[in-house]
Amino acid sequence: MGLFLLGLRSLFLRLAVFVVFAALFVWFLGGNLTANAARRNHDSVACGGQLVRVVQMILPMDSLPSELETWHVEATSEGDDDWEVVANNATLVRATELTIAPDGGIWFAGASSGMRAWTIYAFDCTTRAIVVQGTEYRNRADVERQLARVALGLTLQSPETIDSVRDNILRQGD
Repeated sequence: MGLFLLGLRSLFLRLAVFVVFAALFVWFLGGNLTANAARRNHDSVACGGQLVRVVQMILPMDSLPSELETWHVEATSEGDDDWEVVANNATLVRATELTIAPDGGIWFAGASSGMRAWTIYAFDCTTRAIVVQGTEYRNRADVERQLARVALGLTLQSPETIDSVRDNILRQGD
């Protein structure tokens, strides 16, 4: 029985050393043993005396909601480090970078949880609010194309216009 207890003591000692070294290794790599949400701040844009940015939150695998990443918009006064989430901001599960229009407006697009369609938003610098500019865009390519139009000073196209233009292009070979 003495050899058995000696073997158990050796096993527990080795297990304890392993756990300590594993924890030190994780700490050395900059993490911790419990999963936290990772935060990625995208580039900020100046807008009427304040800064605006899109923030991506990457959630741990076992967290709720079931979406693994969410996006939201934050704003702060220039020179201030106190960022706050924009009040009427919908939590998005997909989003684009901020686009600056020639008139100084800030635009972006996003899709909400459970929705396949994309929505295009503009940030109102005076009221610090997000305003819906267009809805029901089919995919990211369509909204990126529309944001490129906004960056050039052109107006948004409706999803129906995009579909008809796409059909005309595809029928060119007939």
